[in-house]
Amino acid sequence: MIEDTDPHSAPPPHVAADVEPEGTLRLGHRNLSLVLDGRERHFHYVWLRDNSWAAADRIFQSSERKLFTPSIATAIAPTEAAFDPLEGLEVLWNDGQRSRYSPEWLRRHDYSETPRTARRHAVTLWDETGIDLPRFAHADVVNTTEGQLSYLDAVIEHGAAIVTGVPSADREVERFAETLGHVREVAFERVHNVHHDPTGYNVAHTPGELKPHTDLPSYNWPPSVQLLHVLTNQAAGGESTLVDGWAALAELRAQAAAHFEILCRVPVPYQLFSEVEDTWAENPMIQLDTDGNVKVFRFSNQLAQPLSIPFDQVEPFYDAYRHLGGIIDSGRHRATFKSEDGDLITVHSHRVLHGRLPYDPASGARHLQDVYMEFDDLLARRRVLRGEHKPVPAQQPDETREAS
Repeated sequence: MIEDTDPHSAPPPHVAADVEPEGTLRLGHRNLSLVLDGRERHFHYVWLRDNSWAAADRIFQSSERKLFTPSIATAIAPTEAAFDPLEGLEVLWNDGQRSRYSPEWLRRHDYSETPRTARRHAVTLWDETGIDLPRFAHADVVNTTEGQLSYLDAVIEHGAAIVTGVPSADREVERFAETLGHVREVAFERVHNVHHDPTGYNVAHTPGELKPHTDLPSYNWPPSVQLLHVLTNQAAGGESTLVDGWAALAELRAQAAAHFEILCRVPVPYQLFSEVEDTWAENPMIQLDTDGNVKVFRFSNQLAQPLSIPFDQVEPFYDAYRHLGGIIDSGRHRATFKSEDGDLITVHSHRVLHGRLPYDPASGARHLQDVYMEFDDLLARRRVLRGEHKPVPAQQPDETREAS
């Protein structure tokens, strides 16, 4: 059945009573609708044609697209279409190609709002009282799939987790990182030693308070995961502080949307350097994704450099910055705890800020080592462990046949 519908209009919402029998297929002007699993789903013709797995369109060896997307005609449409509950949707296109789309493939790639939302990884913001950080035994994380998945799930959902019982050996944090993915190289040490150092190039080498911050906003893409391994922590003071930056931003957005918008727009320069290295980048503190959710948060008061922005933006920026800084420094959305020898703290550092209260270096040894990783690699590791990383073919090679 061909329906004369507006080719650019969104499909109307449907309640359960409106849904037609399973497998009902309707062809519109520029898209089709299909009832699958009791829900009407909509797919554009150009999208289906672009994602064809016919032999002429796909390299099965690597799952890569062979069809050149810009070559698809604007008027692409089916000349025939049918749905079978076992075989799926079969389409003969008006360019002569025949393609099949299995029910499993259609479910996985349905791009309507509900399944798109379900495919995003779950995020739980910390409430005002903070969080009791999830903890995992080192042996479970490095030796068992179940333990590693539980740890990855916690980091992805909460933005932070602690692994306990990590051997207090030099560069153990690097070895731990390599069980999960890859170390992110930066201009400075691959494995960074954090202890009292009167000649150090970073405020972390001093014993004073280290306000919650994110590391290396002086890169255009700061490292998105940081692993901090406590080799020994016998000094008085020096409690670790973590703040859920995304929760702080949600509070700011609710209280003063104009302040939030300013921090999404005004670029802030950051610099970290040593005698032989330099990093510098200038970006807004908040970066949003295409749905308006926070994607990257840069906050490092100690690394900020003089603003270079239009004159009339200076005071509004400082008003917004003062508001956000007050939330971060308020104690809300914060976890404060004494790290023990052998603890390894993981933070999603585009989200969670880390810091430290002052300590007395004369009272005992305090030595941490840290490395950086990328959040993408943790997501990838979870997909691999779940067996979800390989594409589901829309059809098998032997199912392809050209139009006669």
